[in-house]
Amino acid sequence: MSTDLHGWLECRAWSGHYGAEHVAWEPFAELRHLRDAHDYASWSVLFDVRSVEPVKSLFSDRGLPFDVSDHVRKESDDFDGHSHSWFSWQELVTVDWDAPCTDGPSPHWVGRWTRDSAGALVRREVTVLPGEVYGAAETAFGEGNIAPSRWPADGELPLGDDIYRPVVPTYGDLVPAHGPWQPVWDVMRTLSGLHGGENVRIVVWFGG
Repeated sequence: MSTDLHGWLECRAWSGHYGAEHVAWEPFAELRHLRDAHDYASWSVLFDVRSVEPVKSLFSDRGLPFDVSDHVRKESDDFDGHSHSWFSWQELVTVDWDAPCTDGPSPHWVGRWTRDSAGALVRREVTVLPGEVYGAAETAFGEGNIAPSRWPADGELPLGDDIYRPVVPTYGDLVPAHGPWQPVWDVMRTLSGLHGGENVRIVVWFGG
């Protein structure tokens, strides 16, 4: 059964004449207008939703903000959702995207490498292990060692022009800067330049 992400981008248009705590949050854009991908990898890292393995998620189960806008609160209340959470742009920009998000090599994700024009191996992406490689993993590393986390540290498997290796994924691997979240980040960045990063946030919940 699939899971959908719901939510809003909110902004607090603070002019500086009053303390920000005296300015109400306003709904700015519904997230479905900025992204529509079922990107379970990023959801696991950001919110610990649809995780296929233990990850050190960034903003899981924070609930709705106490000062959420009336419109967003009503939408959330009217929907039988779960895993409500939120984060501000100020928090997002402090994330170390190069830090590992798991405690060791992933049993689910692998690094995909190809050769560049000079013949050197270059890591292209972190991806799910292709089904065609499962049989080769058992042959190469033995029965029960199909998961990449059980391969030797220097283990690798070829498939066509690609080579797959075990990997400890980073936050940036599973939430790439130019991935499905880019339009959201672009809008948040623009609003933060006008109103400050602490005054721009997204509020999310999940459901079928």
